[in-house]
Amino acid sequence: MTEDDVFERTKDAYLCLLRPTMREGIYRQELASVLSIAPEVPDDIIAALILGSGWRERVIGFALAMARTPANFVAHVKKSLKTPRGIAITPACAFLAVLARTGEFEMLLSFADDLDRTVFDGEMEWAIEKMMFHAGLCPDDVSGRGPYYGQVFEDYIEIFNWIRTA
Repeated sequence: MTEDDVFERTKDAYLCLLRPTMREGIYRQELASVLSIAPEVPDDIIAALILGSGWRERVIGFALAMARTPANFVAHVKKSLKTPRGIAITPACAFLAVLARTGEFEMLLSFADDLDRTVFDGEMEWAIEKMMFHAGLCPDDVSGRGPYYGQVFEDYIEIFNWIRTA
């Protein structure tokens, strides 16, 4: 299977991962195609998607990785944050927060020290703060939506938790 095959078989499922429709679990229907092919997608293709040059590849890669053995892809997600794609920043940080909270990834307070927090109108700063809070490393949460694209961090936490158990 290739990256193109992934997109052909999942159609527009990646759009769900931009601003997920949370009411009535609609995102579950929209991501069904991603979960159905996850067992067939080789790890190297998932890694390539996560490190891809566009946000579309990355968000599908995060979902596929979470459906498989997500801890195997932590290094790739961390690396993707060093060359961020605006719309993929919040899902990447939520992915890592879920794994840190479950103990599958040991996140340290210094985790984001080498990331450029100013990119995408402060999206990286906001997402890092949300990630640290949801990982249990900071007592205070930052409010609001992501400043770049208006994403809701908690939506991605819910989605990734659901994917892990689906």
